[in-house]
Amino acid sequence: MSGLKIAPGEAGRIRLFALSMSESEAKALATNISSVPEIDGARSYQEEALGADGLDHAHIEVFPIKNLEGLGLADYLLEGHAALEIDVKRDLQKLSALGGWVMIVLSKAFRGEERELALDPRLTFIGSYRQDGVDWAPVDISAKAAAPSEASGKARKPMSDARISGMVATAVLLFLAAFVVVFVMLAG
Repeated sequence: MSGLKIAPGEAGRIRLFALSMSESEAKALATNISSVPEIDGARSYQEEALGADGLDHAHIEVFPIKNLEGLGLADYLLEGHAALEIDVKRDLQKLSALGGWVMIVLSKAFRGEERELALDPRLTFIGSYRQDGVDWAPVDISAKAAAPSEASGKARKPMSDARISGMVATAVLLFLAAFVVVFVMLAG
């Protein structure tokens, strides 16, 4: 599948890909070395595989499923990445049947930029899973309830001179009272 689109500003998505390649190729993808190390700015293996430049590789994982022994891929998505249970349950059979190597790509890998991925044919898109607690859907704030109320439009009245004088006098009296108490305690 090529032409996978990433929306601008996307957040809270997990994309899972199965890898159909040799173990040495998958390990190279996991270590993400540049495909042409002597050329400055060359695409990394992960960028080549996804068909996208300028990725944040800290948010891409490549590993063999056997490393999840005792946990399983579905539980790893749920517990390790806070995927929504409803999304994972939808693909539970597919996730359980997977073997070999996988690539997990989080939304943050795309740095909030709109992208159209040109996937390497050796990557098979398995599914997209929402992360729990992340809802970045735009909110329409043109509703009447979002409009400023009359009360918020009123400016606060400045304090009167009499009120300020009263506050100063109270502070001075409290200071003098404390001073007298300390003085009496020292004298006694």
